[in-house]
Formats: sequence, C-alpha cells, structure tokens
Amino acid sequence: MTTPATATTLVRLARIALNPRSRDVHHDLRDHTALHRRVAALFPDQAGTSPRTAHNVLYRLEREHAGATLLIQSTGITINRNALPANYTTADVDYRELNPLLEWATPGRTIRYRIDANPSKAERIPGRRGRRVPLTGEAALAWWERKATHAGLTPQLILDTPQPPVLASRGEKKRARLDVTRFDGIATITDTQALRQAITTGIGHGRAYGLGLLSIAPHRE
Repeated sequence: MTTPATATTLVRLARIALNPRSRDVHHDLRDHTALHRRVAALFPDQAGTSPRTAHNVLYRLEREHAGATLLIQSTGITINRNALPANYTTADVDYRELNPLLEWATPGRTIRYRIDANPSKAERIPGRRGRRVPLTGEAALAWWERKATHAGLTPQLILDTPQPPVLASRGEKKRARLDVTRFDGIATITDTQALRQAITTGIGHGRAYGLGLLSIAPHRE
C-alpha cells in the first residue's frame, strides 16, 4: 500500500546515468530483483516499512544507444547518493523537483507522457489459483486508455512499444516474468488530483520492478 498524494507532497526525480563498464550495473540489469534492492538501498530504513511504501518510490530504466539511465522518483526525500557503488554512474546524479510541473498540470492542459507498464487481466480458472494474463495489441491499448482515464487523462495519441520483459528471481529456483509495454503519447488533462495521485503512486502491476512510473511534460506544438 502506498502513501496517498496531496497537493503539498514534495515529489523529486533523480536521474542516474549508469556506467556500462560497471560490474554492479551489469549485475543489476540482469535481474530486476537485484535492481529493486539497489533502489531500495538508496533510502533509509523506516522501521520495517519498505521505501516504496514510505516514500512512494517508483523507477524506470531508460535504455538508449548512448547508454542506460535510471530514473528514480520519490516523495519527501532524495536518494542517498553515497549508497551507490563506486563507478556505478558516469556523471553526477541529476535531481529535479516535480511540484512546479504538477502545479502547472491543470485541466485542459496538453501533455506528453511516458510509462512502462504491464498490461494484464486476471484470469480465473475453476479449481485452481487465478493468474494474470498479459495483454497485447488492441487489448493493451484499451487497457492503457482505461488506466489513463482513471488517472485524469484523455489520450489523443498512443504509441505502444514492446520492451524487454522484467525478469526477477524469487528464491533460488523460481523466476518471475512480466511482459512490458511502453506507452508514449499526447493527452489532455481532465482531473488534476487524479493525475497527481497516479504520478505519485504509480499505475498497474510490477511497480516494485521498475514499472508504473508515469512521466509527463508540457506538449509544445
């Protein structure tokens, strides 16, 4: 369970350029459980409460030809830069406060957005435990339209791009796999509070593994 967002919640974004020569980076990128632990270690302990719960921690891995960048968003606190291994980054950590953007984001404004998500639906099997089934194509687009509407947005343009799956370890032999779709596009804001809540606490499943972080920016034609 995450902490509800309010108009006074301070939201911060850290941008970390990952060093492609770092063994620690390669280790973390091979297993999203390791990456999750790395991100969690950048925040102080909260008497048994996970950082994602205490500080609404969300993150996303951006892979580009020039290298990989890790975006980490949190509320009320910044990451502990000193908790990163030596040579983990290629530049100083870039910090940005998102509150001015969130205050600007009022109904009627047009924005660009991006989110890596796990479009899926629950499937019930008689006599067995239910499972989540990944959605693709038109079903995935319909999933995002529903989520965007709930998040106070009316999409005008949706681009869906499959991403590498999230692979995480659960014990020595169990592996978890989450299919990932990146949604980019343009939308109109309809509900400020719903949008702030979605940005602050994330959308969909897999938020512990780098999914669900909704990023927005003003759309300038």
